[in-house]
Amino acid sequence: MTTPWWRRAAMLVALVLPVFLGPLPAARADAGGVQLKPIGTPSWQPVDCHLFSAPVGTAASGYAEASDTVGRLLPPPDHVPRPPLLAIGPGAAHTPPYDTELGDGIRALGFHRGHRFTASEFSEGAGVFLVCMVVPDPGVVGSSPDFASGPIIPNSTFPIHVEGVATRNGDPFDPFLTNFDVPPLTTSIDPAFDVDGHSHFPIFVATNADFGPADSDLRGRYVYRFTMVDASGAGWTVGAHFVVRP
Repeated sequence: MTTPWWRRAAMLVALVLPVFLGPLPAARADAGGVQLKPIGTPSWQPVDCHLFSAPVGTAASGYAEASDTVGRLLPPPDHVPRPPLLAIGPGAAHTPPYDTELGDGIRALGFHRGHRFTASEFSEGAGVFLVCMVVPDPGVVGSSPDFASGPIIPNSTFPIHVEGVATRNGDPFDPFLTNFDVPPLTTSIDPAFDVDGHSHFPIFVATNADFGPADSDLRGRYVYRFTMVDASGAGWTVGAHFVVRP
């Protein structure tokens, strides 16, 4: 099977997280119904989280349609692909707030958003995405690709490590859902940035029937759960439920 872009790093390590079947204790729900629980005291947070079905492609296409989907959600000029470290990175400068960009993109493209999907929305080239935008809490000010001075997640906070799994009916479904590092905006990015940090950045995870057990019955209750942990050890646990029905 061709390895798609969003899980190349995930093939290196499998993290077995506790099965998440109910609301996270002491968690808050994002407006999209995604459960968010802080780890320590992070100075940044995921917002604008959504579950939706969209093209991911097939092994025959190398899952290239997944890249097309995320590029259409956050199109140029404000955002541009910056491979290999950032699927979508900074483009033209644009001012905050950044907490509706993903939701606006999903609505504009007409993707089915929610927590109930059909088997056809989870197979044969389609998959279920979980997306969030990550923004800074107030307090830290510096330069970013979007402004000379404003709220940022400073480069010293990075890398932010993202890792997690998908389950179905409480059993492992996709143990390689995601595993990657979000880098600082420094010379590691091509072209290089000379800024103090990120003003915002998106997170995308997705899977479908191709990456689960080889069975014909996709029906069930699915959970995506992943952690985002920064260089200080602070971060978030993110959990999202959805159902696949006939």
